[in-house]
Amino acid sequence: MTSFRSPLEALLLSNGWRAPWRPTVMTILRVGLLGLLSVPPALGQVALPEADFALWSDNQREFFTEGPALLLTAEERERIAGLDDARRQNEILSFVSTDPLPSTPLNELAEGIERRRQLARGEFLSPRDVRAQLLFLNGRPVLRDVIECGIVLKPLEIWTFGGTPEQPADLKGGTSVVVYQPQPDAPWRLWVPLDSKRVLYTPEMESFLEQLHQFQGANPRFRLDIRTCRAVKRLDKVTGVKALLGYDKNRPLAESYSRFLDPPRDLAAWAREAAATALPELPGRLAVEDLVVTFPERQSQRTVARARITLPPESGIELATASEEEGGRPELRLLMEGVVELDGEPFDSFRVRFRQTDPSLDTPILLVLDRALRADREYVMRLRLRDEVSLREVDLSAGFRVPREADGSAEEAKPEGVVELLADGRGAVGPDALLLTPPEEDVTVGLWRTEALISGDRIRKVTFFVDGEPQLTRSRPPFGVELRLAQVPREQTVRAEGYDDNGEMVAFDELVVNQVRGAFAVRLVSPVQGFEGSGMVEVRAEVVVPEARRVETVEIRFGDQAVATLTAPPWTAQVEVPPPTEGDLQYVSAVAILDDSRSAEAVRFLNAPDFVEEVDVNLVELYAAVLDRTGRPVQGLQESDFEVFEDGRRQEIRKFEQVISLPLSVGVVVDMSGSMADSIGQAQQAGKDFIEEVLKPGDRCFVMGFADRPDLLMAPSDDAEACLYGLDGLTAIGATALHDAVVSSLYYFRGARGQKALVLLSDGDDSASNISFDIAAEYARRSGVAIYAIGFRVGPLAVNVRQKLGRLAEDTGGRTFYVSTAEELKEVYDQIEDELRSRYLVAFSSDRQSSAGEENEFREVELKVKKRGLKVRTMRGYSP
Repeated sequence: MTSFRSPLEALLLSNGWRAPWRPTVMTILRVGLLGLLSVPPALGQVALPEADFALWSDNQREFFTEGPALLLTAEERERIAGLDDARRQNEILSFVSTDPLPSTPLNELAEGIERRRQLARGEFLSPRDVRAQLLFLNGRPVLRDVIECGIVLKPLEIWTFGGTPEQPADLKGGTSVVVYQPQPDAPWRLWVPLDSKRVLYTPEMESFLEQLHQFQGANPRFRLDIRTCRAVKRLDKVTGVKALLGYDKNRPLAESYSRFLDPPRDLAAWAREAAATALPELPGRLAVEDLVVTFPERQSQRTVARARITLPPESGIELATASEEEGGRPELRLLMEGVVELDGEPFDSFRVRFRQTDPSLDTPILLVLDRALRADREYVMRLRLRDEVSLREVDLSAGFRVPREADGSAEEAKPEGVVELLADGRGAVGPDALLLTPPEEDVTVGLWRTEALISGDRIRKVTFFVDGEPQLTRSRPPFGVELRLAQVPREQTVRAEGYDDNGEMVAFDELVVNQVRGAFAVRLVSPVQGFEGSGMVEVRAEVVVPEARRVETVEIRFGDQAVATLTAPPWTAQVEVPPPTEGDLQYVSAVAILDDSRSAEAVRFLNAPDFVEEVDVNLVELYAAVLDRTGRPVQGLQESDFEVFEDGRRQEIRKFEQVISLPLSVGVVVDMSGSMADSIGQAQQAGKDFIEEVLKPGDRCFVMGFADRPDLLMAPSDDAEACLYGLDGLTAIGATALHDAVVSSLYYFRGARGQKALVLLSDGDDSASNISFDIAAEYARRSGVAIYAIGFRVGPLAVNVRQKLGRLAEDTGGRTFYVSTAEELKEVYDQIEDELRSRYLVAFSSDRQSSAGEENEFREVELKVKKRGLKVRTMRGYSP
């Protein structure tokens, strides 16, 4: 007699799992009690054990991260995760082989697990997405509202599980939940009342609603959010909160939301329902070889993790026929979606295409994807590869630990005849193609040398453009030039066009230099918050772009109407703003779309509605340190102790607080020139101690070294441990590019909000910069970043160096220190930490309105303390 095996059982057996599938009576009793002993998980997420899932076997990792472990209590998950490998595998096998309904021929638990995994996987690539966990535990919602109101709400969805699709349950009955994405690229989470409703709104709308509550109370009559987005009414019902503070006394409690992530109380009932889950028709499967990850090289303080997938000739790929404009030739079109998980959370996501014209399907195709990751950390990479023609696809995953040193020997030799395609599309160049070499540094100014790499024999001439203006033309190889960029860093577009003998363009390539990298975000620089007026208005946006991604388009809108679609910086457009009428709601927005189809949006409301009598707009924030006669920070001062003046005119203080707990963005810049050779070890240790002590949760940091040129050792991150890695293994050799280092490091604060500080350690005058000191000092003066300059072994006679460091610190509200030995650095860093955590935030709204053409204006600011014997330090002014 042949026993029935569910798909999950077959999968486990095929992967080498060996255990009797029919459980003992004791196993059934033990598993049956699991639901009765359940406790609520962490609010807003499922509490999984802290374990190195990435390094476990595929079967064990999938059990804990792809659904089955969600059926256990937190205590059971912790217990099983803490077992040794063999005992853990036996426990897992024992659980998945449990049949809670032994009277039926089907193992409903195994079947239900497999069906719910397929359901979740079909919707979401990462099983750590809270939406995938909701699907696994609860099945499909009867109603899933995807709310697309980017100017009002962050990305969010409302899932309703009660009733039917035709008649869903009442949203107020505790049968609906809200899931939202706090920030672009951040993991989605389940909303619970502890989060407060304000986390669901965009910062701009939250600010407006805050003012509404100030003037109209907890239940405002005028709802700007509803006027702009009708879906907010549904959100009010689900959360039981109107606007930010209008709490319904009968609103659902936290348990009403978090229970959807609880393990089932009745495992048999869950298994019966899950086994009946209807699945959509599955696409055909691509035949590929396993995902292999190697570590061929280092990039700054990161190691390249190279994913390699080989498609054999019988993979099932079909070819598309390109359009006549593209030559009408057959083309390979593959789409890869991926996510990299770190510490149980999505760390990096991407969407890339592989395309090749006239491919040969008779030979294997090797797909190569590179991701630069932090060393000594465990990751899980999940990929979904889809043929865009046949629609066949395959899901692959691999867990690995990134080594500190690259292992070039781990890179397998490419088999003869294999076609290699790179994920950014640049490896798939055909005949007559052109490729621009990108800059080595993230920040590039002045003269920059680049080269156009040519394939084929048609291209005879290459013209190079900067921001659309032709600069140089080369009529013979090598096609290398020195282009003149701006003297201070700003986003600029560089383009190269290749022409044949008849003057027809054959190919081109384009890249953006000085693009701010980090978590995907859009910020509107102009018009300013609280703008009032009409006529032609300049709308200017800034975009922060994730590593290895590029901006596809930025769309500038007025209201619901698109005004301009931009494909290259500057992201600026002129918008005609009509005079406002009563009840009219005016706003401009910028929507940025990346090459992987992700989008982010920023909005700015214009001509504030009448109900707002006073709006906090154009706030100039001064972060000030107050010192006594001994140079120690003074705390406990009140707003009445300060006076602020702009260009000699007294201003009204609109905001005041001590910044003990406000988020901090800090950059640590270390001189690595040859003269630091005998002290570099102590300098890096002192820097590490500073980072460990000063950075708190929510703070951001980056690390830069400089000798002949600046070198970003760790990009801006909210991970203090990553910044510590950036200070590892410093070597001192070369000249001193001090001015370049100041400008480059300040550029990484672009887009950062709140308290910002740069800690600069150097032992000598500049000897290698392309930027003059006057330009660097002016750039620093306008940056809004306090510079703490440490002169190491800079004696009293080194007047030039001391003047430079002193000016940088004094103009920006920082401070200078001079030390003779590396042992003194610890005390200096302690003083900087004390000062950063005891500064005051004094903000005012200028009584002068900004006008067109004032971008380069500098307004002098003076902050005074009324108490005698105290000295205040803050920035000297700002650019409106």
